[in-house]
Amino acid sequence: MANSWTDVEDIALCEAWEDAMTDPSRRGHGGLWVRVQQIFGQLRGPDHNRTVDALSSRFRVLRLECESFDRYFKKVETEMPDLGEDD
Repeated sequence: MANSWTDVEDIALCEAWEDAMTDPSRRGHGGLWVRVQQIFGQLRGPDHNRTVDALSSRFRVLRLECESFDRYFKKVETEMPDLGEDD
């Protein structure tokens, strides 16, 4: 499917978002997601076909998945406090 996201794209999207959020000199230029798209293009090359809407939508999905994992991890930590790093 042409619109499927690859792991490489997911990583590039997260890196682009982090870069746009953590570098105050890059925040202007048309808004956060326009800047994310610019950085994403630098990481993936000019031939990527991801729109601002596609990037923000995919990031929302990734954020929800990470939040879900974080809740589950915290639950496991709470219910099994004797677990160590090797478990």
